[in-house]
Amino acid sequence: MRVLMAAGGTGGHLIPAIRIAEGITRRRRDVEFLFAGSDRGFEASVVTSRGYRYIGLPARGLSRRRPWRNIGAMWANLRAARMARRLVYDFHPDVAVGCGGYAAYFPIRACAAAGIPYVLQEQNRLPGLTTRWLSRRAAMTFLAFAETRQQFPGARAVEWAGNPVDPRLAELDRAGARRAWELPDDVVVILITGGSTGARAINRNVAQGLAVPNSGAPVIVLWQTGAQGANWNGKAASGWTVRPFAFTDRMTEAFVAADLIVSRAGALTVSEICAAGKPAILIPYPLATADHQTHNARALVDAGGAVMIEDHRLADVSLLHEALNLLADRDRAARMGQANRSLARPQAADAIATFVIELAQRQRSASGRA
Repeated sequence: MRVLMAAGGTGGHLIPAIRIAEGITRRRRDVEFLFAGSDRGFEASVVTSRGYRYIGLPARGLSRRRPWRNIGAMWANLRAARMARRLVYDFHPDVAVGCGGYAAYFPIRACAAAGIPYVLQEQNRLPGLTTRWLSRRAAMTFLAFAETRQQFPGARAVEWAGNPVDPRLAELDRAGARRAWELPDDVVVILITGGSTGARAINRNVAQGLAVPNSGAPVIVLWQTGAQGANWNGKAASGWTVRPFAFTDRMTEAFVAADLIVSRAGALTVSEICAAGKPAILIPYPLATADHQTHNARALVDAGGAVMIEDHRLADVSLLHEALNLLADRDRAARMGQANRSLARPQAADAIATFVIELAQRQRSASGRA
């Protein structure tokens, strides 16, 4: 069985595609995957390090703020479309899975033209253009948020499945997660994450907060600074213990080990927060396309599971101070964690994988390759 996975542009699109592929592999070992996405960024190394093939396309997103740049992007996208048609012809998948991002559009469009069935997975509460454009012919469009359904009036089929996250987020216990990070059971742990590239505004705020002594119980701060690092001298005032890191393969354990999570509001991150059942402080990235991170954060805020702080307010508040104030009310923090867990769909990857396999089997039967 051959499956084409189309995703790219950001890790928020790519990681769900990998999770779905892992879900498919858990059910069938006789599957050949080909990932197609952007030829920029980190995607190739992330995919190939997991043993999958990857082809990068010269696709470029269209700029809404600098439209004069779109002339070059249009030529690049014409090349990407030709390459996509060629790779679909050569690989001849039984089924395709599109997980969004501008780079995913061309392989899925090529599959549609070749009569190859495909499914889509939309991570954000406010769907991207790629998913909306392609949903009319998709065998199924899987949504991360139930209320996103109204954004797809012309879709062929829609189902709320949740975002594909690491299933261990719902299975791993707090004690085991803390052992993985060598953290004591009786200390407050706050996880700060701005994603793999980091978030300068969050890093700056946290660095300033660590310079102020914490007069309460000791706190351990797990701080994902991102590759860019932080403007921090490596010293914290009394009451803080800091564990900074740029990137880690123990992020699942970090989510489960934490008492509270401070983060941007990328779709995958908020889904991981929900699966872990943790209270959160969310700071949406203000330049995200169509402000989709604010929509993601609002889903958790509306459910009672998160506090949202706009990026422009970071100059006036201390994220660490806000986190400690929230955790001081244990009942409130517990209710927030439970509210977020109620939104979780930790088995999303398996549900989508099952549908993809069944779709591929029907396609192979119809073509006489069963």
